[in-house]
Amino acid sequence: MKTDLRTIKSRRAIKQAFLQLMNEKGYNNVTITDIADRALINRKTFYMHYDTKQALYDEICNELIELLDPESTMKTLHELEGHEQRKPVIRLLMNIRREKDVFSVLINDENNMTFLRKLCDKIAPVILMETHSHKDIILMDEELLIEVYCTLFVLMLKWWIKNDHTEPDMAIDLILEFFSRKPLELLGISF
Repeated sequence: MKTDLRTIKSRRAIKQAFLQLMNEKGYNNVTITDIADRALINRKTFYMHYDTKQALYDEICNELIELLDPESTMKTLHELEGHEQRKPVIRLLMNIRREKDVFSVLINDENNMTFLRKLCDKIAPVILMETHSHKDIILMDEELLIEVYCTLFVLMLKWWIKNDHTEPDMAIDLILEFFSRKPLELLGISF
Protein backbone atom coordinates (compact mmCIF):
# COMPACT_ATOMS: atom_id res chain seq x y z
CA MET A 1 0.00 0.00 0.00
CA LYS A 2 1.40 3.36 -1.05
CA THR A 3 1.46 6.03 1.66
CA ASP A 4 -0.07 9.38 0.83
CA LEU A 5 2.49 12.22 0.52
CA ARG A 6 0.48 14.33 2.98
CA THR A 7 0.68 11.52 5.52
CA ILE A 8 4.44 11.27 5.09
CA LYS A 9 4.86 15.04 5.47
CA SER A 10 2.59 15.19 8.52
CA ARG A 11 4.35 12.32 10.27
CA ARG A 12 7.76 13.83 9.51
CA ALA A 13 6.64 17.24 10.83
CA ILE A 14 5.21 15.65 13.99
CA LYS A 15 8.42 13.72 14.66
CA GLN A 16 10.64 16.74 14.06
CA ALA A 17 8.48 18.95 16.27
CA PHE A 18 8.45 16.35 19.03
CA LEU A 19 12.21 15.86 18.96
CA GLN A 20 12.84 19.62 19.00
CA LEU A 21 10.51 20.01 21.96
CA MET A 22 12.05 17.06 23.80
CA ASN A 23 15.45 18.63 23.31
CA GLU A 24 14.19 21.94 24.70
CA LYS A 25 11.91 20.76 27.51
CA GLY A 26 12.31 17.03 28.07
CA TYR A 27 9.77 14.32 27.39
CA ASN A 28 7.57 14.92 30.46
CA ASN A 29 7.09 18.60 29.67
CA VAL A 30 5.97 18.17 26.06
CA THR A 31 2.23 18.13 25.39
CA ILE A 32 0.26 17.06 22.34
CA THR A 33 -0.75 20.71 21.92
CA ASP A 34 2.94 21.72 21.93
CA ILE A 35 3.69 19.15 19.24
CA ALA A 36 0.71 20.17 17.10
CA ASP A 37 1.57 23.87 17.37
CA ARG A 38 5.23 23.30 16.48
CA ALA A 39 4.34 20.98 13.58
CA LEU A 40 1.75 23.47 12.30
CA ILE A 41 -1.06 20.94 12.50
CA ASN A 42 -4.09 20.58 14.73
CA ARG A 43 -4.50 18.05 17.54
CA LYS A 44 -6.92 16.02 15.43
CA THR A 45 -4.19 15.52 12.81
CA PHE A 46 -1.80 14.36 15.52
CA TYR A 47 -4.33 11.78 16.71
CA MET A 48 -4.90 10.56 13.15
CA HIS A 49 -1.28 9.39 13.20
CA TYR A 50 -0.56 8.55 16.86
CA ASP A 51 -2.75 7.47 19.76
CA THR A 52 -0.46 9.01 22.38
CA LYS A 53 2.78 10.89 22.85
CA GLN A 54 4.32 7.61 24.06
CA ALA A 55 3.29 5.88 20.83
CA LEU A 56 5.11 8.59 18.87
CA TYR A 57 8.16 8.22 21.11
CA ASP A 58 8.12 4.43 20.75
CA GLU A 59 7.98 4.67 16.96
CA ILE A 60 10.98 7.01 16.88
CA CYS A 61 12.91 4.70 19.25
CA ASN A 62 12.08 1.58 17.28
CA GLU A 63 13.07 3.16 13.96
CA LEU A 64 16.43 4.28 15.35
CA ILE A 65 17.18 0.96 17.01
CA GLU A 66 16.28 -0.90 13.83
CA LEU A 67 18.68 1.34 11.89
CA LEU A 68 21.49 0.93 14.44
CA ASP A 69 20.93 -2.83 14.81
CA PRO A 70 23.11 -3.07 17.97
CA GLU A 71 22.37 -6.76 18.55
CA SER A 72 23.76 -7.75 15.17
CA THR A 73 26.80 -5.50 15.63
CA MET A 74 27.62 -6.95 19.05
CA LYS A 75 27.05 -10.54 17.92
CA THR A 76 29.28 -10.00 14.89
CA LEU A 77 32.13 -8.70 17.05
CA HIS A 78 32.31 -12.08 18.76
CA GLU A 79 32.05 -14.05 15.51
CA LEU A 80 34.51 -12.15 13.29
CA GLU A 81 38.18 -11.35 13.55
CA GLY A 82 40.61 -8.75 12.26
CA HIS A 83 39.47 -6.28 9.63
CA GLU A 84 36.06 -7.95 9.31
CA GLN A 85 35.21 -6.83 12.86
CA ARG A 86 35.53 -3.20 11.79
CA LYS A 87 32.72 -3.31 9.22
CA PRO A 88 29.75 -3.62 11.61
CA VAL A 89 31.24 -0.99 13.93
CA ILE A 90 31.75 1.40 11.02
CA ARG A 91 28.14 0.83 9.96
CA LEU A 92 26.93 1.46 13.52
CA LEU A 93 28.94 4.66 13.91
CA MET A 94 27.98 6.03 10.51
CA ASN A 95 24.30 5.39 11.24
CA ILE A 96 24.66 7.17 14.57
CA ARG A 97 26.37 10.07 12.84
CA ARG A 98 23.62 10.21 10.22
CA GLU A 99 20.92 10.25 12.92
CA LYS A 100 22.98 12.27 15.38
CA ASP A 101 20.22 14.69 16.35
CA VAL A 102 17.63 11.99 17.00
CA PHE A 103 20.12 9.82 18.86
CA SER A 104 21.29 12.73 21.04
CA VAL A 105 17.76 13.71 22.05
CA LEU A 106 16.76 10.14 22.91
CA ILE A 107 19.96 9.19 24.71
CA ASN A 108 20.15 12.39 26.78
CA ASP A 109 16.53 12.73 27.93
CA GLU A 110 16.45 11.58 31.54
CA ASN A 111 12.64 11.88 31.68
CA ASN A 112 12.01 8.83 29.52
CA MET A 113 14.43 5.93 29.60
CA THR A 114 12.53 3.77 27.10
CA PHE A 115 15.16 4.23 24.40
CA LEU A 116 17.97 3.12 26.69
CA ARG A 117 15.96 0.12 27.90
CA LYS A 118 15.17 -0.91 24.32
CA LEU A 119 18.81 -0.50 23.32
CA CYS A 120 19.96 -2.64 26.24
CA ASP A 121 17.26 -5.22 25.57
CA LYS A 122 18.74 -5.66 22.09
CA ILE A 123 22.26 -6.40 23.30
CA ALA A 124 21.38 -8.33 26.47
CA PRO A 125 20.90 -11.65 24.61
CA VAL A 126 24.43 -11.38 23.22
CA ILE A 127 25.82 -10.81 26.71
CA LEU A 128 23.79 -13.69 28.13
CA MET A 129 24.90 -15.99 25.34
CA GLU A 130 28.53 -15.24 26.22
CA THR A 131 28.08 -15.61 29.97
CA HIS A 132 25.91 -18.75 30.07
CA SER A 133 28.79 -20.96 29.01
CA HIS A 134 30.83 -19.67 31.99
CA LYS A 135 28.08 -19.54 34.62
CA ASP A 136 30.15 -21.43 37.19
CA ILE A 137 32.80 -18.70 37.44
CA ILE A 138 30.65 -15.56 37.19
CA LEU A 139 31.08 -13.55 40.35
CA MET A 140 28.44 -11.02 39.40
CA ASP A 141 24.66 -11.20 39.15
CA GLU A 142 23.56 -11.59 35.52
CA GLU A 143 21.34 -8.48 35.65
CA LEU A 144 24.20 -6.40 37.03
CA LEU A 145 26.56 -7.71 34.36
CA ILE A 146 24.08 -6.74 31.64
CA GLU A 147 23.65 -3.31 33.23
CA VAL A 148 27.42 -2.72 33.35
CA TYR A 149 27.91 -3.85 29.78
CA CYS A 150 24.96 -1.81 28.46
CA THR A 151 26.04 1.29 30.34
CA LEU A 152 29.51 1.02 28.84
CA PHE A 153 28.02 0.53 25.37
CA VAL A 154 25.79 3.61 25.76
CA LEU A 155 28.67 5.69 27.14
CA MET A 156 30.82 4.78 24.15
CA LEU A 157 28.05 5.82 21.75
CA LYS A 158 27.49 9.08 23.64
CA TRP A 159 31.22 9.73 23.51
CA TRP A 160 31.19 9.18 19.73
CA ILE A 161 28.41 11.74 19.30
CA LYS A 162 30.01 14.27 21.66
CA ASN A 163 33.38 13.93 19.95
CA ASP A 164 32.05 13.89 16.41
CA HIS A 165 35.34 15.32 15.19
CA THR A 166 37.11 12.18 16.43
CA GLU A 167 38.65 10.11 13.69
CA PRO A 168 36.43 7.10 13.00
CA ASP A 169 39.42 4.77 13.26
CA MET A 170 40.07 5.87 16.84
CA ALA A 171 36.44 5.34 17.82
CA ILE A 172 36.35 1.97 16.08
CA ASP A 173 39.53 0.86 17.85
CA LEU A 174 38.12 1.86 21.23
CA ILE A 175 34.82 0.10 20.64
CA LEU A 176 36.58 -3.02 19.40
CA GLU A 177 38.88 -2.96 22.41
CA PHE A 178 35.94 -2.85 24.79
CA PHE A 179 33.40 -5.00 22.99
CA SER A 180 35.22 -7.60 20.94
CA ARG A 181 36.28 -9.27 24.18
CA LYS A 182 33.90 -11.43 26.06
CA PRO A 183 32.03 -9.48 28.76
CA LEU A 184 33.71 -11.52 31.49
CA GLU A 185 37.18 -10.73 30.16
CA LEU A 186 36.21 -7.07 30.12
CA LEU A 187 35.58 -7.32 33.86
CA GLY A 188 38.99 -8.90 34.43
CA ILE A 189 37.90 -12.53 34.55
CA SER A 190 40.22 -14.66 32.46
CA PHE A 191 39.95 -18.31 31.49
